[in-house]
Amino acid sequence: MTSPDNNNNELQRRQRELQERENAIRLREIEAEIHSKEPPLHKTVRDQPKGSLKTWQRKLVIAGKFFVLAVATIVCVKVASWIAGFLIVGGLALFSYKLFFQSEKPNR
Repeated sequence: MTSPDNNNNELQRRQRELQERENAIRLREIEAEIHSKEPPLHKTVRDQPKGSLKTWQRKLVIAGKFFVLAVATIVCVKVASWIAGFLIVGGLALFSYKLFFQSEKPNR
């Protein structure tokens, strides 16, 4: 009979041979895959000329947004100043009324 060491060595040898064959097969598959592939093609896009309609439209939209934002800001500032003016004048009027026109006699 064969000794356990011989069986062990034989088993390890067979495993190494099997791994070498698997590696060789995988290497051939990878080489075949590399050589069979065509280079990737990328979709090209035509360059837009500088004076194209789309760039003008984008610039016009941006300018319109800026104009609307500026007008809205001016309107908000005007409304806020009117409200502040009314509050100041109303406060002064109330203070003047209390100071000069309200009677100092206590109500009984």
